Formats: sequence, structure tokens, C-alpha cells
Amino acid sequence: MCAALVKIRQTGAIVPSQRFLITRMIAPVPETYKGRILELGAGNGALTLQLAARCPEAQILACEINPVLARKTRDNLDRAGINGRVKVISDSAEHLLSEMRRRDLEKLEYVLSGIPLGNLPGERTQALIDAISQALRPGGMYIQFQYSLIDRKRIRSRFRLLRTVPVLLNFPPAVVYHAQR
Repeated sequence: MCAALVKIRQTGAIVPSQRFLITRMIAPVPETYKGRILELGAGNGALTLQLAARCPEAQILACEINPVLARKTRDNLDRAGINGRVKVISDSAEHLLSEMRRRDLEKLEYVLSGIPLGNLPGERTQALIDAISQALRPGGMYIQFQYSLIDRKRIRSRFRLLRTVPVLLNFPPAVVYHAQR
């Protein structure tokens, strides 16, 4: 909560995502998935922990721009005994995606994001959505949650399939986008 109060535009929420939202976010990822998953805007790691537990053979890269929250995510993973499969980095999503493209790394099948797109300027949001789209392989899925539908058109412009899932039992209520390339 303290991190959110200090940098609310960067953090986007004052409480971590609840289990109803997390369940909707990770539902498309098969429990048997063995590949790499990128999580952007990991916050305190609430989703990261559940994703790692659901997909024990997946390699997860969790990106969090706020160093205090990135450290909290690492601590939470250590306390849960999840180490080695999850790497937490404190960096911006834009920089990480740019580095992945520069290094010509293998395209991803899943990108999950809790980045508060509605708090970013429109051109920055579009650039981020474009970079996520480019990081995914054909058929790959971008899963984003928000507290509004403000960026739905931007996401739809880059993904051939888009499903919007309301999560009314979250506080505050949210929507999850399941966007497929």
C-alpha cells in the first residue's frame, strides 16, 4: 500500500489483486505449460506466486519497475520456496521488451500484464501494446487487466482475437483482456 501511495500513477492500485482476478488472469495458461512466460507489472508478486504454483514447469520472468515492489516479490517467492524458475527484474516493461527484441530472443507464447495502462499517456500505451504484440509468436496470448475499458480499442487494433472478461468480485472491480495474435 505504501508503494502505491507514493507512486500511484506507476503502481495503479492501492491493494494487491485478489484471487478472483488472479484466477481469471492465469486461466488461459495450461497447468502443463513448460515454456517461458513474461509478467509485466508484477507488483508484490501475488499473481506471480499463483502462476508459478499453477505451472510448475514454466520459466517465469517477472518485471516490476518499482524496486521496492520487485524486492517484495522476490521475498514472497523466497518465502514460498519458489526459486530458480522465476526471475524478478526491476526495470521498465518498455526497456525489457526492447532488449528482448534487440537480442532477437525467441518469441513468447504468454505475456501477462498488470501495468496500469490507463495511467500512461496514449502514445506510450500504444507503443507498449505494439512491443508486447511483437514479442509474441503467432497464436500467442497477451493477458491484461484494467479497472476500465479505456484501452480496449488500442488492444483490439493489434490482436486478431480479443475477449473481455469482467471480474466484479475484485476490489475495485476489473476487466481482464485475453488478446490473441
